[in-house]
Amino acid sequence: MGPALHVIAGPGPGQLATIAHPGDQPWTPPEMAALARAGVQILVCGARHRPSTPESSGIELITYPDPDDPATSREATEMVALATRLAQEVRSGRFVVTQSAAELGRTTLLATMTLTLLGIRPGEALRRTGVTVGRPVPQDWLHDFVAR
Repeated sequence: MGPALHVIAGPGPGQLATIAHPGDQPWTPPEMAALARAGVQILVCGARHRPSTPESSGIELITYPDPDDPATSREATEMVALATRLAQEVRSGRFVVTQSAAELGRTTLLATMTLTLLGIRPGEALRRTGVTVGRPVPQDWLHDFVAR
């Protein structure tokens, strides 16, 4: 079975998607190969989810900022910088996927910030990521993002 990608409608020419990868297990070579066959070029994942082997099927791996870092302002700055980079990658035609695993809301927030940087209004960006009413989205990083 291939990866369950949630491709988010955006302005292109590249694509943005989210994918769930539960647990603390790293991506396996067959999973990475399936992502590559789906056209994924960049995968944003937690450090513990990086493949255990150096082979990543040609997919560029980017690690989320550490959520356990006591300097939350640094994490916020790093998330905004990451969203800016991902928006540039989508603009250049690349297929970017953000992985959800820890239920911290970072995947939704990162996808929403990326879409906003691509010119989509924040409320519409949240709708496109599939956020449902009543489901919490962390607010900590939004303040720094909006201030930019």
